[in-house]
Amino acid sequence: MIKRIATLFKSSRLYKCVDIQSQSIETKKDINILLGDTILEIKTHYGQDGINNWLDTSISFIRLEKNGIICFPFSGDQYFDNSIVEKGSKSIMNKWKNIIYNTKIEDIYYILDEEKFTFDDSQTAYIVLENGYILEENRMSPSGIGGADLFCKTFEEFKRGIADSKIKIYSVKTEMQKNFFD
Repeated sequence: MIKRIATLFKSSRLYKCVDIQSQSIETKKDINILLGDTILEIKTHYGQDGINNWLDTSISFIRLEKNGIICFPFSGDQYFDNSIVEKGSKSIMNKWKNIIYNTKIEDIYYILDEEKFTFDDSQTAYIVLENGYILEENRMSPSGIGGADLFCKTFEEFKRGIADSKIKIYSVKTEMQKNFFD
């Protein structure tokens, strides 16, 4: 089982957050260097796409102390790019600033698709903070329901949601599957 998960992590999938210019593999940075970095600021860009504006979208830009501005990684990303904050992006709500800002990234969780023995790269990763909170980004949602946004959950809220939906989680830090079904 551990060998299968380790093989999954060696996936060569790369994600480009904002198409600002063509970048070579040499400019991409290993996802592991995000661990221990401090979040200084987050801005989110909201939009509407699709026929008759039926789809709300959002993308979060995270400014880190050591690694500059990034977007949320996708499940299974080995590398990340630096990004430019899109014009019109807004700061996150004040109630989250005190919880998120100046907090270190403790881990990054990926969603495993056990049937295909891969990471579910259609989903964004979860960013685990040292203070017991987890950041989650949902980039698309039907218009008007508030589902496209950045969400901040306690570890217990996250754990209940994962256990209820039976989602398999992989830890970048430990390079192992996490068990939340106890």
